[in-house]
Amino acid sequence: MPFFKKQQPPKVSPERLYRSTPVVTPGIQYEEDSKGIITLLIPIKEDDKVIRTMKIKLDAIGSKVWKKIDGKTSFNEICQWMKSEFLITEKEAEVSLSMFIKSLADKRLVALVLPPPKPGTEEVQEELERLKFEIRELEKAYRKRRIDEKTYMEAKASYEEAIKELEKLEKPGN
Repeated sequence: MPFFKKQQPPKVSPERLYRSTPVVTPGIQYEEDSKGIITLLIPIKEDDKVIRTMKIKLDAIGSKVWKKIDGKTSFNEICQWMKSEFLITEKEAEVSLSMFIKSLADKRLVALVLPPPKPGTEEVQEELERLKFEIRELEKAYRKRRIDEKTYMEAKASYEEAIKELEKLEKPGN
């Protein structure tokens, strides 16, 4: 029986990662208990209907970081906050936050809004590869009915538009 390695998305440069902004995926809600602990509420859909809600309880640190993911606060700003809040080094904050965001992104609970790549750099090609990877992942999610058709079509159109803009940056004379 063959084993298939899960395809990983193309890497994002550390510079772009630090300038990115994490955002919560639409539809993900949460509850906060009296101690400030967050429980994420993830709708499980079948044929565009929510059939149940999966719950993921975060620990105390994850709960505090989750509250900083507001779509306005950059990765770097969250790192700086973590450094002072938890009395850790900048490197420890970067590594911890990277791992936390990656685990949330792998579960499609958050996404990173990346700043545009600098024209004429490797970042443009890396971003094109990343967007094409995201379209493939989106198509898989749609085929498995994890997302509805409207969400699929809107997201795919958005990715395709971003690809067209990036391809313009790749052409000489722009």
